[in-house]
Amino acid sequence: MRRLWLCWPSLLALLGSTALAQVTSEEPALLQLDDLSVNARQRPEKAGDVPIAISVIEGRQLDEAGLTRTSELAERVPGLSLAAPNARQASYAIRGLGSSGYNDGLDGSVGVFVDGVYLGRPGMSVGTLFDLERVEVLRGPQGTLYGKNSTAGTLNFYSRQPTFQPEASGEVTMGEAGLRRYRGVLSGELVEGVLAGRLSGYDSQREAAVDNPHPGVSSRERDEQGLRGQLLWQPDERFSARLILDHDQRRENVALAASNYSQATIQRSAYVGYALPPIDPYAREVDHDRESFADVRQNGISLELNRYWDDGTTLTSISAYRDWRYDTRLDADGTGLAVAAGSAELEHWQFSQELRLAGSLHEQLDYVAGLYYMRQNLARDIGVGFGGDAAAFFLGDRPELNQPPFGSLPPNVIPASLLEGAQQHLDSEQRSESRALFGQLTWHLTPRLAVTPGLRYTHERKRAWLSRTVSNLAPLVSNPLDPLDPLWQWGGPLLRQVALGGDYYRRDAIDEHNLSGHLSISYRFNDDLLGYASWSRGYKAGGINLDVTSRYAQPTFAAERATSLEIGLKQWLWGDRAWLDLALYQTDVDDYQALTNSPPADAFSPPLRDNLINVGQVRLRGVELDGRLRASEQVELRLGVAYSDARYRDFTNAPCAPQNQSWTCDLSGQRLFNAPRWGVTAGLDYRQPLEQGLAVFAGLDYSLRSASQGTLEGGAGSQQPTYALTHLRFGLGSSDGAWELELWVRNLFDRQYITAVRGQLGSGDYGVVVGEARQLGTTLRVAY
Repeated sequence: MRRLWLCWPSLLALLGSTALAQVTSEEPALLQLDDLSVNARQRPEKAGDVPIAISVIEGRQLDEAGLTRTSELAERVPGLSLAAPNARQASYAIRGLGSSGYNDGLDGSVGVFVDGVYLGRPGMSVGTLFDLERVEVLRGPQGTLYGKNSTAGTLNFYSRQPTFQPEASGEVTMGEAGLRRYRGVLSGELVEGVLAGRLSGYDSQREAAVDNPHPGVSSRERDEQGLRGQLLWQPDERFSARLILDHDQRRENVALAASNYSQATIQRSAYVGYALPPIDPYAREVDHDRESFADVRQNGISLELNRYWDDGTTLTSISAYRDWRYDTRLDADGTGLAVAAGSAELEHWQFSQELRLAGSLHEQLDYVAGLYYMRQNLARDIGVGFGGDAAAFFLGDRPELNQPPFGSLPPNVIPASLLEGAQQHLDSEQRSESRALFGQLTWHLTPRLAVTPGLRYTHERKRAWLSRTVSNLAPLVSNPLDPLDPLWQWGGPLLRQVALGGDYYRRDAIDEHNLSGHLSISYRFNDDLLGYASWSRGYKAGGINLDVTSRYAQPTFAAERATSLEIGLKQWLWGDRAWLDLALYQTDVDDYQALTNSPPADAFSPPLRDNLINVGQVRLRGVELDGRLRASEQVELRLGVAYSDARYRDFTNAPCAPQNQSWTCDLSGQRLFNAPRWGVTAGLDYRQPLEQGLAVFAGLDYSLRSASQGTLEGGAGSQQPTYALTHLRFGLGSSDGAWELELWVRNLFDRQYITAVRGQLGSGDYGVVVGEARQLGTTLRVAY
């Protein structure tokens, strides 16, 4: 952090010399940056007037940069990250704070909203970005302005509204790896002066990111479609109603490249004579005896009603229903052997209702007050079926096979019927309700000084049941004259204990009340400089572990609470040609919710990734810088830097790395997992008008993420190394934007990188998601 502070004067000097060298007296308005309009405090205002650490990306900027997926937003917001091995297990993090998504009972630390509607599962937002007005990223705990509380921050997506003026646009993209993407938008008046509609959609395909050369097995390509329809009714200036319906579906390959094999997997594979593929994630190949893919479908409907009064008061109602279905089939063992085939079907639906009143009591006092209700239901069916190689494979690391009465028992004499055909089913359902009352005041003590207190009351209830059943078991043969009879008597029960377990049922519930708040003071030193200091308290409800738990794992876990202190400056420079936003923060998290392995229950059971725990204390400290500069009429520059020092303060009972002989370690003082120390984004946009109504344009985008640990317990194969990406684009179009033809290349220098790490069942087996290789393509856009 000290190095960053030392660089601060040099950075200002560099930006200043660049800008001032190009200042001209002609047409100064052309050399001003736009102060983007945001809705961070539930009312339209300029980003430069909001005393909150916020990053804003306009939809136009997303389109121009070719940012089409939520995972790519981190290339513009250095403190934001998304780890998504698949849509079910996606997890966002802001400032290094984010929950693992590998257990369905764990809520996200980052609140994700689409047009004011909270998404109950982070994976509901994973996919394609299209027809957006803007994206707002609010960093730090939020709760006194939103229906759902959060401990790390919020991510707000706003779609473009229907227009009364006719509007039509289309886009066609072709690229390497079989990329084909089509987009279209139609908007306009349906009833003169009263009703407008908008229809937008997309269709996208590309080859699978990971190949599977196993004979008779193919790799599914990524196939996505989406459609959004809207109606906007404005009978007069006092009322508006906006109805939004959307549908999204996609099929994706969910195979993970192996980054490490546990000792048990190595021994088992060697015993059955199977050669494990080399550890080389960047080869982008797996050897699976069946396809690993997921079908994801989502539907949503929301109705936003607004009533306006002459004094500026606005009453807003947002009613919404969404359902989300995730259906996956995969090779559960991750090898070319017929060991286990897995499936998972999740059905999530939610209903939410928010009422919000915003206005001013007088010139010095603004307010926002709201009521919120949300109900969610998750039904889940997970199945595992065992194949002909399962029995020999699971016995492959047992020392008993090399001892009397067996001697050195070859794998081909182990009866496959010990496990072959056996089925394990894990069914569960969780119902949850959230109620909240929240409000915030902004008191303008003087024209320059404002104080903003806020308060929130939350009531959370969760009810869940979980069951496991085992079926289709072949009878264990007992014949004292058979030399393999000891194997039937010992190996059969052992195998079924290890691989299948027994019947299981559990029912749990939690009921919590919480009071959280916010207090900030802002002062406008002059028209171009705003300073603020804030304190905020965020809350994330406790939950229920939706997994079969060993005796070392608890069925429920406690709430997570974050207390943040922050100071910031927002500065306009050189006649609004440059913008700087600086924030320093410290966030203390109590009972941080995390997932890791638990020790084996006995000498015969494997470690399980079932342990949802509360880490005693975590502290986040950092500094964030966001800068923009209009260097000339043709050139705009931007820079974002985030430094984060995220550490465990109290974690004496932490799990150890799988290679460690102990199960408990003291990680107090160590860096938090999935929390890179540095994040940097930078870019240059260039546009030059030509004769005959033409214009050339170009863009250069750069992003860097420093190394981090991908899982809480760590270990070989779970690291995410430092990586930097560079994207280049250039093209020709009409000066009025009616058409553009663009050539682009993503990952210009073909860097190899990892975007997510997943700890598999068992201790020490890890799979990773490898980032996109260099890709070239072209995009044609037309607009009317």
